[in-house]
Amino acid sequence: MSERWARAILTTYRWVGAAAFPMIGGYIVWRAGKGKEDRVRRHERYGRAGHPRPDGPLIWMHAASVGETMAVIGLIEHLLGYGINIVLTTGTVTSAQVAEERLGEGVIHQYVPLDLKPAVSRFLNHWRPDLAIMAESEIWPMTILELGARRVPQVLVNGRLSDRSFERWKKRAYLAEALFENLAHVVAQSEVDGERFRTLGARPVTVSGNLKVDTHAPPVEKEALATLEEQIGDRETWLPSPPMRAKRRLPPMCMRS
Repeated sequence: MSERWARAILTTYRWVGAAAFPMIGGYIVWRAGKGKEDRVRRHERYGRAGHPRPDGPLIWMHAASVGETMAVIGLIEHLLGYGINIVLTTGTVTSAQVAEERLGEGVIHQYVPLDLKPAVSRFLNHWRPDLAIMAESEIWPMTILELGARRVPQVLVNGRLSDRSFERWKKRAYLAEALFENLAHVVAQSEVDGERFRTLGARPVTVSGNLKVDTHAPPVEKEALATLEEQIGDRETWLPSPPMRAKRRLPPMCMRS
């Protein structure tokens, strides 16, 4: 019975979203007027791509805002080392600026499509990701279901569930299981978070710590670092200089506007 209810709720969510899609434009324009959306690139919120899809394997990485974006930069840089194309989506103007400053032309940045079937389908039809990686607590029903229908593996990294979110999901455990069963892997921040995801039906779940504090190197002011290294010279130091990461350039057709 619970499984039937979950299917009914998700089906209703799907069709209500599809019906509301033609009317959502005014809301996006209003947000753009408040500075909460990029006025020039707001079409990306409807799933319309700003770049052609590059050839070869492609990973869709999603980070909602600045904190999540900063947390996954180290992971993105690691994946870029394998020559894999990455489309990074974020949901805020400030997180897009962080992606531009820290990753530059190494990734293709797009604003995340609205969690409505027409937008998500259009986005996936264009980018055809081989893997989707979501950060922290980004649980969007339509996105998860559309990826699942296309058999695209989905991984949640740096996963967390606050006390409030966990209690809310527990009251709808049948719905949580219907969504979380689509996740190929959950990498949780802590043992508490990991156990919460397991309780809600996610499998497999591993714990790796918080990416925000465990794997991300602090930003480096290159000129200040060069001056300091010159002053230190050959003297012994307690800490090594942080590595300077070379930015990977994409073909011209994949450059950000």
